[in-house]
Amino acid sequence: MFDRDAPPSGPDALGATPDGVPAGPDRIDLIDSLLRQYVYTRPRRARELLTEQLRLLGEFAAELPPLENSTGRDYRFNYYLALANLESQEYRYEQADAPYRSALAIAEERGDIADRLEIYLAYTGHLSNQGETEAAGNYLDRCYRLLESYPSDRLRAQAACRHGYLYLLYFSYPKATIKFLEAENLLTGGTFELTPKDHYFYSLTQSGIGSVYQNSGETELAVAAFEKAIQRCERIGLRARLPWHQLNLGKELVSAGEYAEALAYFQSIVDSQANGSTSALAAAYANLGGCYHHLGQADQASRYLDRAEELYRAERLPERVELASIGFMRATLLMNNDEWIPAIEQLHRTLPVAGVDDTTSDPRLLSMVADAYLYLSIAYANTKDFEAAYRHHCTYDQYNLRFHKQIDIMRQQQFAAQFRAEEREQENKQLKLRASQLKLRALRAQMNPHFLYNALNSIQSFISTNNAATASKYLAKFAMLMRQSLEYTNREYISLEEERKFLTDYLEINRHLRFEGQLTYEVYLSGELEEDIIGIPTMILQPYVENAIEHGLRGQPSGHIDVRFMPDGDDHLLATVTDDGIGRVKVREAQARDETRIHHQSRGTEITESRLQLLSDEQTNWVEIIDLYHPDGEAAGTQVRVRIPFSDVLPRRSAG
Repeated sequence: MFDRDAPPSGPDALGATPDGVPAGPDRIDLIDSLLRQYVYTRPRRARELLTEQLRLLGEFAAELPPLENSTGRDYRFNYYLALANLESQEYRYEQADAPYRSALAIAEERGDIADRLEIYLAYTGHLSNQGETEAAGNYLDRCYRLLESYPSDRLRAQAACRHGYLYLLYFSYPKATIKFLEAENLLTGGTFELTPKDHYFYSLTQSGIGSVYQNSGETELAVAAFEKAIQRCERIGLRARLPWHQLNLGKELVSAGEYAEALAYFQSIVDSQANGSTSALAAAYANLGGCYHHLGQADQASRYLDRAEELYRAERLPERVELASIGFMRATLLMNNDEWIPAIEQLHRTLPVAGVDDTTSDPRLLSMVADAYLYLSIAYANTKDFEAAYRHHCTYDQYNLRFHKQIDIMRQQQFAAQFRAEEREQENKQLKLRASQLKLRALRAQMNPHFLYNALNSIQSFISTNNAATASKYLAKFAMLMRQSLEYTNREYISLEEERKFLTDYLEINRHLRFEGQLTYEVYLSGELEEDIIGIPTMILQPYVENAIEHGLRGQPSGHIDVRFMPDGDDHLLATVTDDGIGRVKVREAQARDETRIHHQSRGTEITESRLQLLSDEQTNWVEIIDLYHPDGEAAGTQVRVRIPFSDVLPRRSAG
């Protein structure tokens, strides 16, 4: 049984009993649920439902103010993501780009952390498919940062799979293998129930492993991995992806000269009509033509090539590489039969299809055109037109040179990209190491020894005066505070609710154990803040509250601490800590008179500001200290204003 990504049990209610399905929001919710499976299992039906969903979302927008379903998912976000994923599975990257961007905009504007992770991971794959490795790496980095505060084995598996494919683009096969194996282990580890999307990622992972072996020349291992991908798709019914895995396996068998075996996989795609994917079906026909060509069955080869060309030309954006490849394959069939004049005519008809000019950089097209001129040279030589043969051979030399120059350029670009990726990885490692060191230092600097000493001393005083009930009460509170402090230091983020409670407990203990009930305080959160969802860096404000007590109120019998959290833009909070103490001038004077404190500097606040600088790319003044004065000029205390980046630490729904 699948989790929230699964559709309702039973047949497709929308397809089987359309009259029995209510219209309006209920129908929108049902389509939304079905799409999460059908994008992977029934692509043709998914396209029909996406068309209807778009119409319904426009028609009933007024009745769905937040446009959210029962699980907190945004209907429009789901629509765009489903459409983009469907297009991407068929390698229709241009068509996938706009819906991906729309889903991204919705997630950034009003999505929770799970929405952002889902679209970031999908968009990482989209960018990788288009060769935009640097942008893909940036989005993947965002995913890893979010996963620190939102642990999910499911999403970690997806991230590892995406990372593996990114390494493939950098030709870092050992690192790609590690990431694919990490994804495989997470997907088979049994820590979560697999949805159709998880099975889809398992098939992608196996295909990635197959690509690693393919590029390493290990055909048998590559074939075994591609077969695993196909078997999973067949068992779960992942019809959208199955034809492409069959193509991968068939092509690998062709490269190994196993044409008869490859035929079975290409024919299987034709028999299923590629489950609605015109591009996959056309590729299957073209590869069938190639196999029959190698097997010496020219008539069969020609028939399949005709069908492939027909399908490619019917596409809104016909694929030049594929059409040119079909044309050149036809020419080789004619040359094999010594039909030199028809072969020459075919080659001349195909060259314009390739559309190569002085600006062309695609090595596939340059290679094909170079081969075409070589074939023309051979064909003209066989018709005794040696002048034309020589002329076309010279042209072949020019294109062959362009092809090899372009390959060199691409290799240089790949090495440069690989170097940048390695450099970024090292920078990330250094930043993580720096952050870990700061967290460790922050742990050591937290809970000023004065507080610990005074708290324990006060508890001992209660015990010595036989006030056991009070001693027991505050010892329990003190122990809980220490436990929370240690627990939170193992987490990157805690919820704003947890931070509020911790600060309240800390101030309450100080009030009774250090100020004998004479300290007053308030911890205020703006009503606009969702304290159970918003996550902030662990114990980020405690050092400033401690400073207010230790320095601002030091030596005073009473005082007041005011802590406030207010929104500051879309992804930052403004926290203020205000005390009515003696002010910084008198603090410095007191420190100057005390030889033990003359060089004192608050380690906790210094470390906290360094942590804030590491947590965001913004170059800003994270901490501002303001001296407060009475109208007569006397010090009225100090206010510290801290700008804090936040993230959704506890999403409104379960991990997907």
